[in-house]
Order: sequence, then C-alpha cells, then structure tokens
Amino acid sequence: MTSSITALLPNLNTSHIRHKDIQALFEGLSQSTGVEVIHEGNSFEGRSIKRITYGFGPIKILAWTQMHGDEATATAAVFDLLDALLSNRDSRLSDAQSLFTLNIVPMLNPDGAEYCTRHNAQGIDMNRDAMAKQTPEGNILMRLVDELKPHVAFNLHDQSSYYQCGTNGTPSTIAFLAPAFDVEKSVNESRHLAMALIGAMQKAVNKHIPDCIARYDDTFSPRSFGDRISEKGAATILIESGAARNDPNRQIARKMNVVAMLEAMFILKEQHKHQLDISTLNSLTQSYWDIPQNCSETLSSLVVRNLTFAGEHSYQASISIKQTARYSNAFFIDAVGDLGVQAGLCEFDASKLQYDCGAVCAINAPTVITNESYFHYLKQGVIAFEGELENLDNQSDYPVLVNQPLPTNPHALTLQQAAYFLMRKGNKVVAAVLNGLLIEFNE
Repeated sequence: MTSSITALLPNLNTSHIRHKDIQALFEGLSQSTGVEVIHEGNSFEGRSIKRITYGFGPIKILAWTQMHGDEATATAAVFDLLDALLSNRDSRLSDAQSLFTLNIVPMLNPDGAEYCTRHNAQGIDMNRDAMAKQTPEGNILMRLVDELKPHVAFNLHDQSSYYQCGTNGTPSTIAFLAPAFDVEKSVNESRHLAMALIGAMQKAVNKHIPDCIARYDDTFSPRSFGDRISEKGAATILIESGAARNDPNRQIARKMNVVAMLEAMFILKEQHKHQLDISTLNSLTQSYWDIPQNCSETLSSLVVRNLTFAGEHSYQASISIKQTARYSNAFFIDAVGDLGVQAGLCEFDASKLQYDCGAVCAINAPTVITNESYFHYLKQGVIAFEGELENLDNQSDYPVLVNQPLPTNPHALTLQQAAYFLMRKGNKVVAAVLNGLLIEFNE
C-alpha cells in the first residue's frame, strides 16, 4: 500500500532541502484521509511555516525539523514517517490514527534552509532564542507547545560529521538526548519517560546500525528550546542525525529517524494500554545511560595512518583531513602526529609508504586534463599546476590544485593547508590525496 506522497519521497535524497522542495508533499498530504495541513505563520522573510496533523488520538506528539536551516536530514525523515503511517507499513501501529495526534512542523527555519545557513534571516541561532524570543519562527514553535501541550516532543537536528560513538572508531550516525530542564539535571516523570523511550529507540536502531548510536551531552542549556520544552513537562527527545560511511546525503540517518520514532510510538501505545510495567520502563531507562557518549571532533573525513616523512629528521605520523564546513567542497590538513582515538570515515594504512609533497607543472598553453592525463601527471610526481586559468580545462572527475602554494618544507605537511599530497613506495607513486579524496594506483 502506498500513500499520496510515496512517489515524491525519492526526491528528498539530496544533500540539502529548501522550502520549495517540500511544497508538493504538503499538497499531497492535504489530500490524505486523517491528515490536515495548517499554515501557522511566516518566517522573517515571509515564507510559510506549516504544521501537519495526523490522527485524532489521546497521545499527543509534536515534532519539528530544520530549526537550523542547514540541517535537513530529519525533514525528509518526518515525511517518510507520515508515509509509513499512512501506508500502514508497521503492523504494530495499525491503529495509530485513533491513538495518536501527531503534529509535525517540517522546516521551522525556511529562510535558513533557503540560504543553507544555521541561522535564520535575522542572523539569529533560533535554538539560542528560547528565552529572548526574538525570532518569529521560534515564537511559532513555543506557541504550538503551549497550545498543543504535547506528551512527547521530538527535537530533530543534524550534527557534525565528526562525532564518534565513544572511542570505538565508528561514526555517530544517530545521537539521542533527553535534555535536562535544570542545572542539576533532575529527572522527573516526563524526563524519565524520554529516557525510557530513547532506551527502546536505541535498541531498535542498533539492529540496523550497531555501534553507531551515541548519547548527546546533557548540560543544561537555558537558551535552547529542547531544554525549555522539557521544563514545560513534555517528554522531550533530541535526535541528532550524523554521518555514516559512504553515505553523503545521510540517507542512513534518515531511515533510522523513522525506525526510532515508530519504536517510540509503539512503546507509547503499550504504555497507554497499560501493557508496559514500571520495571520495563526502568530497564529501558538504564539502557539510555548505557549508550556511549557522543565524542565531538574525534572523527575525520580521511585518516592516513603511519606515513613516513623522510629527511634529516625522519619520522612517521598519521594525518587527519577534514572538510572546512559540511557543505563545503574544500578539505584541509587538520592534524599530524599520533592521532590517538581519532578515527576516519575513510582510513588508509600508509605504514609502508613515504610522503611526497609533489611538484608543480607550469601550464603555458591550452591544456585539457582528463582522468588518464591527470593520473599520468600524478604518477610523474606532479600534484599542482600554475599558469593562466583559461589555459587549463579540467575534464577529469577529480579536483585540481591550481596556482596554490605547496608546503615550504618538502618533508612536512602544513596545517590548515589544502589536502593535496602524494605517497610513494620506493620511487613509485602509488597513492594520492586530492582535496581530501584518496586515490590509489595499481602498483
């Protein structure tokens, strides 16, 4: 069985989602039985902010996405969730419409989404505006909380690609948090329920992505909406969508958001029907505390392990390479040395290889770079080009370094410099890093 939006969902497999990208989904949902689409107000620049209501039951849930405009993963996920419910794909929730009133605000910050920025059009981080209340978008959210009085609130975000689950070397693809409502991090009935729900959600998600689920830091943040909404008595659950290996559009995190929220709805159903005793809830709460901590900035896009640097002071070091920003196309040398618990979304063992900073080739006449010719240059030790830009036509599939300085010391990398270098085995170039992309050549 398919819903009115099933055919539109593949369009959301993209690196970013803007306001115009979800309007057809609103139109489709407005034609669905048991669904209402309501205009709740406008953003600072006048874009419509809509709420979707599914069902008419006693268990009230509020979810919102893209409070930060450049965090779009959960926007796709909430439409997937509605599609799953309308299509009755989880038989445990076949009675969901009569049990739940699910309110969803996809894309709370459509101006930020338009410009792919964290902040809204006022330049304000909306999730630091829960006390000052200067953003029209944040005021819409708090009004809805006060009017709807949800039992459960899903605060859906994206996090940096460089979070790791504890120190296990795996990316934190999903991170959960039951936010504190005071400095003491007290646990009342609603926060206890949020922890129990997360314990169940973690178990469900772990079946699909084991060891890639973390627990976010619970330091009380009085300016943040999640903490303030928790203070109002809603069982508030933060879900942070993160990176996974070989998943540039975060489609794994997108799917896991749906798995998690469906599981939470099932647990709420069981609780509502008195089929969940206190010992089970306590056990799930303990599972929450067993989730490994989310470790910030301990993951990299690429880690090259144990590369030898020759010269008067020969040494061996590992190299961390990161992206300047999530949507940037620029990668840089982040760290060199003993990287400790630093892991990579991609890792390369260079323990038998030697660093080569590469040479520069002058371009004095019109030159076309193809994959074949680029690889030829690289194998000859050329890593960069200089000359008139109009003379160089890059038709290859790879980035090319043009008119940029190479490291001044041929036996050391320069931190913060663009991530381009070669690796040799003896006199032969066997691998290259091109703007953070690892290329291996057949020996």
